Amino acid sequence: MKTLSFALALGLMLTANACALRSAVNEQWGRSQEATRAAQVADPNAPSSDAAVEGLDAMSGEAVAKRYYEGQRNQSTRQAPAITITGD
Repeated sequence: MKTLSFALALGLMLTANACALRSAVNEQWGRSQEATRAAQVADPNAPSSDAAVEGLDAMSGEAVAKRYYEGQRNQSTRQAPAITITGD
């Protein structure tokens, strides 16, 4: 009986804890799709246009790209775990 009530209490606590947690993914869910749709509504002929993308100037874009590629180069590579299969 004690085991059953302990399991029930544990299950209720885990359920309450899982419901209380907030995820950054849930808060941002659908924002990318909404932004893409808004951009398509604003200019439906954008894919066929050769107009330059507005936002960063060339110097800022180069600095961002340089920082990105240097960060990629400096990251350590992860080695996959070795799996050995033997047959008897």
